[in-house]
Amino acid sequence: MTELAIDSLCADAQVLVTCGTGGVGKTSVAAALGVRAAQLGRRVCVITIDPAKRLADAIGLTNDLGNEPQQVIIDSIGELWVTMLDVRETFDNLVRSTSPTPERAREVMENSFYRNLSRSISGTRDYMAAERLYELSNDERFDLIIVDTPPSRNALDFLESPERLARFLKHPIVRLLIAPSRGGFRIANAALTPVLKLISNIVGSDALSGVAAFLKAFDGMENEFSRRALAVADTLRSDKTGFVVVTAPSPDALKEADHFVSELKRLGITLKMIVANRMPPRFGRSTSTEEQLAATSSSGDLAIAHSLLAELCEDAERAEAGISGFLARAELKFAGVPSCTATEMPSDIHDMESIALLAQQLAAPQPRQ
Repeated sequence: MTELAIDSLCADAQVLVTCGTGGVGKTSVAAALGVRAAQLGRRVCVITIDPAKRLADAIGLTNDLGNEPQQVIIDSIGELWVTMLDVRETFDNLVRSTSPTPERAREVMENSFYRNLSRSISGTRDYMAAERLYELSNDERFDLIIVDTPPSRNALDFLESPERLARFLKHPIVRLLIAPSRGGFRIANAALTPVLKLISNIVGSDALSGVAAFLKAFDGMENEFSRRALAVADTLRSDKTGFVVVTAPSPDALKEADHFVSELKRLGITLKMIVANRMPPRFGRSTSTEEQLAATSSSGDLAIAHSLLAELCEDAERAEAGISGFLARAELKFAGVPSCTATEMPSDIHDMESIALLAQQLAAPQPRQ
């Protein structure tokens, strides 16, 4: 990958989404892309939707990272901001912004079913990640949003969540519950008791009594929920959104990277970049075979040194072969996808100085694997 490719991506995109399994340095790469974009003059916000506090740890933040973006001071002509998804706060903000009156918003948020809904259903995080992306992409403070997804095989679920939410809100049963005719709600409630009981099994029996009141209070808000969900879906499939798969040379990481590439292909989303992170460093231009031959023809400390170099070269060659195989498989699905590499850091990334070094590596001109 050349310098132009990564700079073009960071300079032109409105949204970048990084995905990859745990242990590949995905969060650090997301932060490094943010640094590079800020160096190019962009106003960047990096949001992690991972409940773990890896982003704050990576950039050395000692205070709590939450829904409100915090600016990170770096040496650049642009700006770098960071934030961490707060599901409950995002849901509350969504209710406030779509409610016809403040009183209706309070009625919804004080409802027992809503409180369980915003805390208990795992899919809520996917919906709220999409909603938070909608909010940030419409925030005039930023012109690039970088999304750091959780290190999970299901990390891309949030890509489909907007359409699922829109379909759910348009379902006839939901429409019947949300906007019952006069005198008809009691009948609908009785007819749909099995459905409500199923909901109660998911969110807890205490919430069942609040379902009807929640749906009644929700009446009139579903159209805006649906509109925003579809707007996010359009954004995620826009040419201005780029998806970045981050991997490392271990067999497990490469297997998961294959999964993410296949998922993007299934979803009809273009892969814009592959980052091969945590690569073993190279020491000179020699090969493991050459170093091993030098070791056998030497003696003493020199032979030991050549043997150690042979092992290091072998590690690097094995890693490069694994990455090359992965890139070849990705090429079959996304022809011409650019890639870049970064070597393993001598210590864990825990401050902006090490993030800047990673950004420098990613932006450096380098031949394709």
